Amino acid sequence: MSYKVTVIIPTYNSVEFLDSTIASIMNQSIGFENIELIIVDDYSTDNTQELINHYCEKYENIKTFESGKKTGTPGRARNIGIANSTAEYILFIDHDDNYLPESVEKLYNAVTENSCDVAIGKFQTFGEQKIVPEDWITHDVVLNSIDEDLRFFSINNIWRMIFPKDFLNKNEITFPEGVFAEDLTFMIDAFVNASKIVFINDIVYNFRLRTGDNSSTSLSKGMHYLDGLIEGYNNTVDVLKKNNACKYYDTIFNQHLSCWISDVALSETIDFEDKKELVNKSLKLFDEMGDVNPTPENNAIKSIITQIRARNLDEAYSLMGDYQLFRNRIHQLEVELAHKTQQIANLQTTKGWFKYKTKNIKQRLKKRFEF
Repeated sequence: MSYKVTVIIPTYNSVEFLDSTIASIMNQSIGFENIELIIVDDYSTDNTQELINHYCEKYENIKTFESGKKTGTPGRARNIGIANSTAEYILFIDHDDNYLPESVEKLYNAVTENSCDVAIGKFQTFGEQKIVPEDWITHDVVLNSIDEDLRFFSINNIWRMIFPKDFLNKNEITFPEGVFAEDLTFMIDAFVNASKIVFINDIVYNFRLRTGDNSSTSLSKGMHYLDGLIEGYNNTVDVLKKNNACKYYDTIFNQHLSCWISDVALSETIDFEDKKELVNKSLKLFDEMGDVNPTPENNAIKSIITQIRARNLDEAYSLMGDYQLFRNRIHQLEVELAHKTQQIANLQTTKGWFKYKTKNIKQRLKKRFEF
């Protein structure tokens, strides 16, 4: 059987969401018969593999492969999916997200009609909030080189992209395994090697945004994750060196190191000594920055990075503490504002109810005493 595209899903304890994700793939306008679906599980502790096996038994175009070892990150599973794919084009989707009905067809048409190496679409969040990023892009864009618009380095998330398999194999583009930020490394490798990149101004992906107890906000990011990002960033540096593309270092890491140091400063799950350890591990990455212009712009983060680069670490730690207090106060005020807003809405509703009831009583009394 010949397929137009291969869709790869890495899974881990995915029983709650996997049915919905697979259903969104089955309902694609391109036709499910044109899709090869590869699911690779990272040794789930629930019934995920049993659920996958059920689908594989029922559909010949759904396949699963052993990952061989548990890694705790999706890189290895995606590499196995690429190696075992049979279609000419490859897409990725996370186990708790969804495609829109025409997503695969739109991306497939974009990559084939433009003969490009990467085609990208927009995404929207769903869950407790709905957000559509990249409002600065308002039309389809064709780049013959990433140099034509370096802002595209800020477009992360490989799961709203499609790639020709030959392009990935030719340039030996794979995911680092067992580390975080593996998708950043993969994406940068693809962007600097691409002879043409196409962005379509269509939403093609529903990303599940989880807040509350399941959030991945900076307040809850722990040592394992933040430490793992450093190793992942080092892999991205290696990719830049491999491709003689170190000129992009500042463009990429002004964004990612800014976010990383902010997450370290704001984390409430790691103590001060762990934060110092993380900063020490990151010194080489900050040293390689030629200029300090945090993205998004943030003067507080800029001051912290400047002190780190100057090796005034005690001052940097002090600024990180001030930044945490400041952001926590802002968060508290935002919570209080939301509470007050709700109170006002309730009072307005109550006021309207009383106004209605008072008017109704007056009308009834008037009718009662009319002669």
